[in-house]
Amino acid sequence: MQKERILYIDRLRGINIFLVVLGHIVTNNVIQGEYSGVYVWGSTFRMPLFMFLCGYIAAKVIKPKIFKNYGGFILKKCRTLLIPFFVWPLLVSNFFFTAKEDYHFLDTMSVLINGGGLWFLLHLFYITILYSFWLYISSKINSKNKFWLDTIISGLVLSILAVLLYFDVSPMIRPLIMFYIFYFAGVFVSKYDMFSNILMKREVFSVALLVFISLVGFYIYADSTIYNILIKVICAIAAIAVFYFTIRTIKWPPLIDKYVRFWGVNSLIIYVTHFHIIRIFENPFIPEGVNPFILLVFTALLAIIACLITMTIYSFIKMSPVLNFLLYGSKLNLPFSKKEATLNT
Repeated sequence: MQKERILYIDRLRGINIFLVVLGHIVTNNVIQGEYSGVYVWGSTFRMPLFMFLCGYIAAKVIKPKIFKNYGGFILKKCRTLLIPFFVWPLLVSNFFFTAKEDYHFLDTMSVLINGGGLWFLLHLFYITILYSFWLYISSKINSKNKFWLDTIISGLVLSILAVLLYFDVSPMIRPLIMFYIFYFAGVFVSKYDMFSNILMKREVFSVALLVFISLVGFYIYADSTIYNILIKVICAIAAIAVFYFTIRTIKWPPLIDKYVRFWGVNSLIIYVTHFHIIRIFENPFIPEGVNPFILLVFTALLAIIACLITMTIYSFIKMSPVLNFLLYGSKLNLPFSKKEATLNT
């Protein structure tokens, strides 16, 4: 069962990162692409689904034993999330493959700290830290794994963000609250089988699909009204239910399954890399009136190519331990350090 769940997560992450790449291809190559239905519909659920999956995985792999070396846990998260978050926009975007002549370090840092750039990595870092707070409290007072008690604890941790929102500490707090909720939805589905069993009911899948199809057309991209946010949240919940059931139910052709799971395992690598290869020309060139189905097929082919190119780029970069560390947060294993370790044993 554990192996099946891991494969399911890899498939879901693979499909979702593919949709992320596809969406960014639309916004970078279609005139007024951010208002295209192909992009707008996907924008209702892609990042909430990623947070759901991250929470699901966290409940499986992040255990109370991290508190025996909590500093090491924090350092690992800084390495895997924060180093790529800062290095790509501060170094790669400004000094490689660009003709920009102006560079303002402080301006760029200000944008990053307030949730710009590769914002998903920063949000995930903060939420992972909050999850560790929740895990510590839960492990101390909820040894019998009572759902209602875990819910109360998650609400108490969420109150930290509510206080920060009240004092208007940062513009990223509001989206952080929404992603926190989806992250912990993944935690609860992973920890409590009753939620997984509910999502695997065909009736739930049918209702969720109907809800998504009925509401997604009313969503307006970049509209921050409560009504529009509510539509996005409902669409995201419905889409998560649809994907959860579908990906675990359908039979995958071996070749497709191989690549989808491979992309899923390397989803963060694809995420940080793909932005630099998806723009075909300097300005968008695809007319905004293209038939949505034709646009979907065309951009899907481009997304497949982009995913393959990003993994090819990674295969070269990972040969350099330093670059692999800076760009992808991999553990820094230098050849001379291994030799030195051997001599010291």
